[in-house]
Amino acid sequence: MALLFAICVTSAVPDASAQGSEGLTGVYSNKSGTLAIVEGSNETLVHFAGSFPQGSSAGTCDCALVVQKKTATNWSLHQAGEEDAWTLRVNPKQFVLESGPSPSCCGAGYSGKDTFARSTSKPLSICKVKVSKAVFHASDAANTPRKAFVVSGDAVEAYVDPVEPDFLAARFQGPQKATAGLLKREDLDCAAEGAPTAAKAPVAADKLQPFAGTWVELTRQGKGFVVLKPCSAATRSFTVKPATGEVEVQLGQEATTMKVTSVEAGKGAGAWVLGLTAADGKPEALQWKTADAAKGTVTVSSPDLFSQSHDYVRQEKKSAFPSKQETGCDEFER
Repeated sequence: MALLFAICVTSAVPDASAQGSEGLTGVYSNKSGTLAIVEGSNETLVHFAGSFPQGSSAGTCDCALVVQKKTATNWSLHQAGEEDAWTLRVNPKQFVLESGPSPSCCGAGYSGKDTFARSTSKPLSICKVKVSKAVFHASDAANTPRKAFVVSGDAVEAYVDPVEPDFLAARFQGPQKATAGLLKREDLDCAAEGAPTAAKAPVAADKLQPFAGTWVELTRQGKGFVVLKPCSAATRSFTVKPATGEVEVQLGQEATTMKVTSVEAGKGAGAWVLGLTAADGKPEALQWKTADAAKGTVTVSSPDLFSQSHDYVRQEKKSAFPSKQETGCDEFER
């Protein structure tokens, strides 16, 4: 039996009935973000990440929240170091997340409200403890160590944030109760997923041929676009390879490769949805829309890889757009 020393919680512990008979732990998604819920007998952690229109570009939210009060239909949450409260309304078919007046974890212009269908629920990742002792930490500004811990070989459920933070929201299910808190990412091996599933095969080459090639990011400037060269990174781009069924994504300072495991028609002419799958099995839906076929431009979006960059042009047609070096690069020169 795994060893787990539980904390004595001095604050009121939420009634288990408020969590529902099966609990709400899991990851929920909409077209622009994710909502992760990690429930424990001692506390419940919530992580919200998403993007939203911000003028001609996109703003983002990346919010780590802790539930303060919980009923069957209404949760009150807050983030460390902030006074403004968030609210999560638990409806039979959806969650409605609402922020305070000006959440610091979101960019300017956030509407303050996001909705997630409960039908989109997916399980948390299964991680194994790879150190002799992994201590749970509090969700305060200092990430204060607690008395609770898990040991080498224990399996925990965790929300593995794509940005790979130092701590992961995790829970350990003991014989009688579940302990939730933050565990150090470096103490966990999260390569294994919950239940073994058959690896998805990439789509046939002929289905990917219309998307084939390298696409270079366009940056809006005034009423048009430019190909911007950042000071200390490569211009974002992605390459669709029908022969291998892969998409290589250049994110500026790093790159990643995804398999294209589905291609479906979207809403409207020139709209498609490409199902991408990472090496660890994590799925991501890429919304694709032809903006100007003659100029070779498209608009794309997805919850993670393309949450901040949306406009692209075929590499062979990028000369139609002016190229511009980002200003203020002197500090990067040696």
